[in-house]
Amino acid sequence: MITEKKINKQHTWVAINEPTQVEKEKLIHHYQVTDEMIGYAIDPNERARIETDRDANIFLLIFDVLSKDITASGSTEPIGIMLVNDYVLTFTRSSTEFVNTVFAHHLNNALLHSKKEVAPLTIIFRTLYELSVQYFDAVNNINRQRQQIQKSMAHRISRKSISDMLGLETSLVYYLTSLRSNNALLTSMNRMQEIQMTTGQHEQLEDVIVESQQGEEMAQLATDIIERVANANSNILDSDLNNTMKFLTVFSIVLAVPSIVFGFFGQNVLVPFSHSIIGWELTILITVILILIVLLILNLNNFFKK
Repeated sequence: MITEKKINKQHTWVAINEPTQVEKEKLIHHYQVTDEMIGYAIDPNERARIETDRDANIFLLIFDVLSKDITASGSTEPIGIMLVNDYVLTFTRSSTEFVNTVFAHHLNNALLHSKKEVAPLTIIFRTLYELSVQYFDAVNNINRQRQQIQKSMAHRISRKSISDMLGLETSLVYYLTSLRSNNALLTSMNRMQEIQMTTGQHEQLEDVIVESQQGEEMAQLATDIIERVANANSNILDSDLNNTMKFLTVFSIVLAVPSIVFGFFGQNVLVPFSHSIIGWELTILITVILILIVLLILNLNNFFKK
């Protein structure tokens, strides 16, 4: 689907959402977009970066945003923002269509309140700023979930809590990777000479860079905390397993003593106390003494110390 909206007398915003083959042909013939650039802009696996085609006068910005697909919790997806001649094109999918709403909101505000002619870069930078800030809420939400899981782990470490913690860690990997790519993209854009920016627009871009870097720091901190929590719980589980194995080892050794004693006195030959009326009691006493000796030896070798 393709929709248009005027930014100013010269520039037009074109919102493209999952274009059909016919719409791709229109992009090529009417808007002078190359087939190669369209492929980059609509590729769902494209990494965040800047692509330029000086011959066709095309500047393409691929930016990672949070996915609104409820089946892909914690994931990010790329969007494309393209400058070609007098057009600003935004490429989205169903899970990132909210970006057009954000862009339209800032464009309408600028048209309503700005006394000067609205510049396309100004709307783009305001949109990128809001998209970067959205990562804050996502990381904070993960921190809240992590705190709840930690509280449940304080009482009992279950398979579900470990699985939930792993899910949070996976989400943070998506966020952190996307934020790092966005930061590299924005920093490169700030140094590029191909785009003519005013002083105010440079300041806007620097604000976007600051927010994106802050989001990366928050995601990195959250990742470090989750890793530490996971390692601490792993150590607790290892300790519990060691205690269990230690108990089973002691239990096996202690149970081996009666088997040896009773096996010895159960031989079909003459053995001590075979004719004694307290022979059975004596064998029990010998067994108990040997068990105590075994426990004493284990204790002297610090077997019971944690």
